[in-house]
Amino acid sequence: MRERWLALLAAVALVGGSCGGGPDEADQAAAGKPRVTVYFQGALTGDFRSLVIHAFQAAQLRIDELNADEDFPAVVTLEPADTQGDRVMAPGVAESVAADPQTVAVIGPAFAGESEESGDTYEAAAIAFVTPSAIDPDLADRGWEYWYRTVATEEDQGGPMGEWMASRHASIFVAHDQSEYGQDLAEAVAEAAGQNGAAVEKVEGIVPTEVYSELIGEVAASGADALFYGGFDVQTGLIVAQARDAGLDIPIYSGDGSVSTTLLDLADETASDVFLSCPCNLEGEGGFRSTYESAYGETRAPLFAAEGYDAASLIGEGIRLAIEGGAEDPASIRAGIKTYLDSLTVDAPFQGVAKTIAFDDAHELAALDRRALIFLYEVEPDGISLEGSAAELVG
Repeated sequence: MRERWLALLAAVALVGGSCGGGPDEADQAAAGKPRVTVYFQGALTGDFRSLVIHAFQAAQLRIDELNADEDFPAVVTLEPADTQGDRVMAPGVAESVAADPQTVAVIGPAFAGESEESGDTYEAAAIAFVTPSAIDPDLADRGWEYWYRTVATEEDQGGPMGEWMASRHASIFVAHDQSEYGQDLAEAVAEAAGQNGAAVEKVEGIVPTEVYSELIGEVAASGADALFYGGFDVQTGLIVAQARDAGLDIPIYSGDGSVSTTLLDLADETASDVFLSCPCNLEGEGGFRSTYESAYGETRAPLFAAEGYDAASLIGEGIRLAIEGGAEDPASIRAGIKTYLDSLTVDAPFQGVAKTIAFDDAHELAALDRRALIFLYEVEPDGISLEGSAAELVG
């Protein structure tokens, strides 16, 4: 998630009590297992909490599972590193995390802006930080050796969405909110759709507003078979609701910025024949979503939950292999985690619940077919359901 989705708090607010259900001190001592800490950095309170909380909860779920496993060789505490998604708060939060001698890894930062402000601190401390949700492609250019990304980027979405739309519609109308994100995504969709045989009626930038009658009229007049909107959930929800009220019943598409319960709330009963793309897998494999919802309650859009679970799994496996290899203290476990993450290649990946995870030389998520990293969804009034990966649907 980029900072687009969007004063300092005292550093003492960073570290709360243990979030997990791990053993008490006596049980730990009896087990003779080293105790280590993993932090989750992101907007755990504030306006952007809804974009991050599912990943945090799923990471906690995985940490609890590891602690419940008698054969797991450590006791792990997951601590919140709350930035409220604010890049101004991020440096102080990162410094507190790095100063904790028990820290062995970080899940996050969740957003791109806070990643930019925190990365150098974690790099200097030799702490692996694994983001489950920061999709700004520029992060891979920072040259961090301890940074890893378990999701595809914004640049990966436009092509598959354009291909998918071209396979379903002869002509499309493309609009965007004039933000860097919305325009780049919309133009990529238009280019891919055109290359794959669809007629692109128009690519238009519009100022986000509360009334979209002019856009809806233009789309209707164009005769396009479908509309793609590059922007965010609030505007997409309004466009869907107003288009249906105006009698425009063509399919409406958008990207990851629209994957939220806000879209569902605004579109309400008109939320049908709407389709979205996201580098996030809302369902996961092996019954993950059911397990998650059993622990935390049902949700219509568990955004980046499977990715948060996988990030915790990766770190857990790194801890396991480090200790089995002779690591006895947090510093050596940190090194072992990095060694494990660096070993994950397309020829020897980690099979997560969200996707198969491997890293390239820049620690970007690697794949033989990058379309397998993008997931396509259908929206209905009661939720957002997975259609499949772009690799499966576009072929």
